[in-house]
Amino acid sequence: MVAKANFSLNGAVLKKQVANRIRISRRSGVSASDSSPNQTVNQQTKQRLKMKKGILLISAFAFLIGMQQSRAQSNASGWSNGYYWSLWSNSGTVTMGFGGGGNFSVSWKNIGDGGGGEGWNPGGSRTVGYNVGALSGNWNNVGIYGWTTSPLIEYYITDMGGQSGTYIGSLSSDGGSYNVYKHQQVNQPSIQGTATFWQYLSGRTSNQSTGANHTITTGNHFNYWKSHIGSMGSFNYMKLNLEAWGNASGYFNATVW
Repeated sequence: MVAKANFSLNGAVLKKQVANRIRISRRSGVSASDSSPNQTVNQQTKQRLKMKKGILLISAFAFLIGMQQSRAQSNASGWSNGYYWSLWSNSGTVTMGFGGGGNFSVSWKNIGDGGGGEGWNPGGSRTVGYNVGALSGNWNNVGIYGWTTSPLIEYYITDMGGQSGTYIGSLSSDGGSYNVYKHQQVNQPSIQGTATFWQYLSGRTSNQSTGANHTITTGNHFNYWKSHIGSMGSFNYMKLNLEAWGNASGYFNATVW
């Protein structure tokens, strides 16, 4: 399962509390010349207790920071357990959580268009293994998503959901058949800002199932696209991704390897 955390405690307040406790512990020292032996022991015991409280607060603060790093919200990217992840939305909210290995989740609420996923940077030809453990709500496609540069290409290999565009042909891969399309995006968002670029699209004709292991051999699609559509350029990121649009809300949990 994915470890997620929501905290209402303000980090700055917690830092201040830790600092105050440390300052108090420093001020509480009493010299032997000013007190009786019993008083000195009592003061030293109190001082040690206060110092322990300060250490516990510091440890709690570090724990909270670590747990907060297991979550990410809309329009962000990074690395988790050796996998590259990114998410975005043009409205509404998308949140990602990260578990062990390549496990991750995506939650989205009232998004116009957006999604998220986890994989590699750079991408390239490989056999991607994945298992979709949960998928609910409103969504449009699940599969491999990525970019190349020089030329700038946005590409999809969709195993669940659909694709459309100018029909190119079909190919067989990983025990199924995919319809292949291309589509030109004009003055649209890209990894290089607003640009005009082509999309290369493969859509599996029958959806893969949830709760089972599947593979996507990306090289089969890249080779077909290069032979039937055009060149691809240098690989940027590539990930197992969920995308949804149309004021959609839902939840997705998957593991990729």
